[in-house]
Amino acid sequence: MEWEREEIVLKQQGGKQASQILLEGDIIAPDSKPDVNEVLCCHGKICMKDVRVADDRINLSGDLELVILYSSDKGEDAVYAMTCSLPIEDIIYMDGLEKDMQVKLTTVLEHLNCQVINDRKLGVKAVIGLTAAAERVHTVNAVVPSEGNGVAFLEGKLQMEDVVAEKKDRFTIKEEITLPQTAAAVGEILSSDFYLTDQEVRPMDAKVMVRSNLVVDILYTDDQGTGTVHAWSEKIPFNGYLEAEGITPKSTVDMDLAIAETSIKTALDDDGEPRVLEVDVSILGDLTAWDTTEKDVVTDAYAPGMETEVMRETVTYPVCVGRAKNEFTVKEKIMLDSTELPMLQVGKTWGSMLIQDAKAEDDAIEVEGVLTAEILYFSQEDDHAVCMVKKGIPFSQRIEMKGVTPDDEVTVKGRIEEIDFQILSDREGELFTSIMLEAEAKREETAQLVTDICVKNCDNSQKPTAGAIIYTVQPGDSLWKIAKHFDTTIERILMVNDIEDPDKIYPGQKLLIVKMTQ
Repeated sequence: MEWEREEIVLKQQGGKQASQILLEGDIIAPDSKPDVNEVLCCHGKICMKDVRVADDRINLSGDLELVILYSSDKGEDAVYAMTCSLPIEDIIYMDGLEKDMQVKLTTVLEHLNCQVINDRKLGVKAVIGLTAAAERVHTVNAVVPSEGNGVAFLEGKLQMEDVVAEKKDRFTIKEEITLPQTAAAVGEILSSDFYLTDQEVRPMDAKVMVRSNLVVDILYTDDQGTGTVHAWSEKIPFNGYLEAEGITPKSTVDMDLAIAETSIKTALDDDGEPRVLEVDVSILGDLTAWDTTEKDVVTDAYAPGMETEVMRETVTYPVCVGRAKNEFTVKEKIMLDSTELPMLQVGKTWGSMLIQDAKAEDDAIEVEGVLTAEILYFSQEDDHAVCMVKKGIPFSQRIEMKGVTPDDEVTVKGRIEEIDFQILSDREGELFTSIMLEAEAKREETAQLVTDICVKNCDNSQKPTAGAIIYTVQPGDSLWKIAKHFDTTIERILMVNDIEDPDKIYPGQKLLIVKMTQ
């Protein structure tokens, strides 16, 4: 007998593996740069270029791009910059991984240190955290409920997320920033930082609207050749659309925006002064969209009066428990220690964040992390000497999420929306940081799907005879369980016992069962 079927596509977890990479290398100052006296700060950006999935392993390669700011004996307030990179080559081993699985790789720069070896050589040590999550696509041809074939079906509901779109695209921002006359003209750009804030993603019909602000921070010396350091920050709004069939306004969308290639050049303004910054930034958008659906499936079946063999497949699949965003503020007083020079003026503030732990509790997720702030300032001593202070600030935050339990798997991403430092006295200041956390909780569900039904002994010449029995309902019984056990139907039990609501049977209740016997 042919059964009505539906192809159910499930995305299943194929494994998850965390690893770390230790990078060490020596950096030689270019001949065009002066000798190194002191490293002020060292910032790194992880650029993965190749991620190849094979059986039981992931081969990856890329670079850790570095920007190093340092002071020299040339001038008391002179700051210099150099850029370099360290190669990344590693293998992540994962049991059960297959080359056709999809892998999402997350990288975090957990530690970065740069030390002066001599006036021309620096030693760099970095620790990169890696997390690889694999997914496999599993298809089941499941029997769906139908009528008129003499078979009773036990129906169930399979609540799942159907992926309706997966797409990667690129946004390009080209903008000219003109510095006002009150700001120093640009001599050399020492460092440039780009990050996104105020991200908004809105699903529409067959497309997704993306809106955000690109923040451009630069540290530069003026065009007078004195080496005096200045900072400038600009916020560039941008919006765009990523088109993908299958998306509707009710779809749930996960969009990862990552800054890829960046370029910033100096140009002359109308007065012939170097006050124009030509910004060219490429932003990669990685989109996944899905709809939550509820499918009617068959979990059991039998044919009254006949021998029935039911083939089943047990499947596991992830179900989203909830998603939430949480924005909060970290305010911290920062005191200089006795070895640090007093502050006169703030030059620039950098911030980075590391989530150390995210743990699910009942109806909430507890997040712990560390905010690292680096503040470049000018001292009121030694004629504007450039100094740096670096502080690690632990934080904890509770994200409310109804329905989550301690057994659920949680993922939390975070980004700094805004950071600012204000001097309160020559030895004290206040750091203000706005942090956005995005949390997701999932759990593994298990279901049994009927994939085939074989009905035997269907010869109509074998006339069944009726039989009757009084049955006492036991705890845990259902009408389906009782009907299948006595080889009858739910409808017959309801009719014979004059029961209107099939859900209202109770332990100890007496039922008259008219069953089919051979």
